[in-house]
Amino acid sequence: MEGAKSPDFLDLRTRAEFLELCGDNDGAKRLQEISLQVAREVDLICYAYQLMWRERLDDAIELLHYSASIYSDSWNVYHSLGEAFEQKGEFSRAIEAYRQAAVRVEDNLKREMIERRLFGLLDLAAAS
Repeated sequence: MEGAKSPDFLDLRTRAEFLELCGDNDGAKRLQEISLQVAREVDLICYAYQLMWRERLDDAIELLHYSASIYSDSWNVYHSLGEAFEQKGEFSRAIEAYRQAAVRVEDNLKREMIERRLFGLLDLAAAS
């Protein structure tokens, strides 16, 4: 079909979730794998937050680890990973992810934001 647009990341992930709900786990897995081939960094991070909001923290962390393997220089991926670990209560892993984000970020205001969160977790860890 001329002019037909290829499915994007979110479309593929939505279809995969539908297949999962219908019990077609193999079809869902296939669409998830295809979605990773077309995903941009922003797609992966935004979808990871959607998973986090739905309390699917392990899925979000797995997706963010994948994102970090592809976009290893991205402060945003590591910041998001820190938030996922923090939400899960894995504070030592959150601290490490925030450290990785702080090393990669160039913007001073964003670095300060990350460091505030990092120092807050370090204080929390020291108090317990």
